[in-house]
Amino acid sequence: MKIKSWLKSVVITLCVIGLAAPAYAKKGDNLVDVKTAWVAGQESFPIWFAKKQGWDKEKGMNFVTTFYGSGNEALEDFAVNNWSIGGLGAIPTLKGAANGNMLVIGLANDESKANSVMVRPGSPILAKKGIASSYPAIYGSAVDIRKKSFIVTPLSSSHYTLVKYLDVLGVSPKEVNVKYLDQALGLLSFEHAKADAAVFWAPYTFMANGKGYVTAATAHDVDAHLPIYLVANKAFTEQYPEITKNFLAVYMRGIHWLLDAPRDEAVKQMQAYYKEVFGLDYSETMLDLNFNVFEIFDFAKQKELFAAKDNGMSVVQKWQESIAHFVLEYGSVQKGLQKNILGSKYVVSTFINMIEESDLK
Repeated sequence: MKIKSWLKSVVITLCVIGLAAPAYAKKGDNLVDVKTAWVAGQESFPIWFAKKQGWDKEKGMNFVTTFYGSGNEALEDFAVNNWSIGGLGAIPTLKGAANGNMLVIGLANDESKANSVMVRPGSPILAKKGIASSYPAIYGSAVDIRKKSFIVTPLSSSHYTLVKYLDVLGVSPKEVNVKYLDQALGLLSFEHAKADAAVFWAPYTFMANGKGYVTAATAHDVDAHLPIYLVANKAFTEQYPEITKNFLAVYMRGIHWLLDAPRDEAVKQMQAYYKEVFGLDYSETMLDLNFNVFEIFDFAKQKELFAAKDNGMSVVQKWQESIAHFVLEYGSVQKGLQKNILGSKYVVSTFINMIEESDLK
């Protein structure tokens, strides 16, 4: 989940977003075009599969999908109102939310198991495990970590994972040597022993594992959740709440198919999806790894995760609030827009709560 340096400035003009007509149009046969945006990844599979099955048309919609090279590219089109609903990583979502016209309406997946702090076999970091009693799965101790060098991609899920890992072990980022590189160069640099450890996300975690490197901790192990969100244009949702609900219901139906289908059939369909949409030939082994590390949530679990707790915040809001504080510490957001991020009020349960079980069939 690489994030470019968009936090240096926010260039979206609110009046353009707020006043432009929502990105939808009537079609014949009473169908509605719903323009959606995605970055290459597992998260758009439910939409691809739903369209293959005609589920969008059953709900009176026609999904129009656009794929982008990065979350930043998708956000540029969001700024001029070229799409209404899509999938974005947690940090790009903060950019959209900072400008006041983006809502989080659901979860595509959680990538925290795919982000790993990795070391070489025999590393002193592997000498101790479970030093932090609340985090029994992680390797390392404050003594073994201090003054070590770590490769991460700046202001990204790997950077966030490292910060959380160090915090669990009681080590300040200032007590280690952090080297900022993109994932491909970071893996190459790690191969040439330019650091003691490196933090990767999939598929680089798979590549590193294939080279014999060992996982000291995943983001999941240190409670650093890294969701891919389903996000929507706020103005669109206010004008077309039923369409928004129907979209989410169809997406959930796709998730349920993935969870319930035999693994070999799910892998077969996923292979067809990556080949048709992205021209990628993924092996069954690679896709099995994807199923093991990318966590997806059924309808009941999503309702639970989006429900407000005793303190008034949902679990998902807490996830995003933690990421927001990381971004505010290590990035830069215009002070006038910080109020739109803090509190994570843009993470809403409105549309999940509108869905009935019958909508998923």
